[in-house]
Amino acid sequence: MEWTEPFAIFRIDETSMLTGVYDAPDVKKAKYILTYVAEPGDVLCRTPAHPKNESETPSYYCHKQDSGTIITDKEGWLEMLKAKNCSPEKFQRAESEQVEERV
Repeated sequence: MEWTEPFAIFRIDETSMLTGVYDAPDVKKAKYILTYVAEPGDVLCRTPAHPKNESETPSYYCHKQDSGTIITDKEGWLEMLKAKNCSPEKFQRAESEQVEERV
């Protein structure tokens, strides 16, 4: 799996997998997508293309709460995954959507 962008947003799908829904070239664009486009529960991760991610899988950065706010709380996110019978290792890529910033 080749990662071309340093950030990706994942969503828990109906099979309890973390499916990539958006890729972003920088943190500003990624946070914009997470704030205005993503759904509660979606998670923003650094991909292996990011210089601070030394693993071969995406690493947690922050997520969108049910209230719609963005928070950095990996433990809280892991608890949410557990409640939805999902594992943080269950990442899968999907066709990424390009979202144009509307500011």
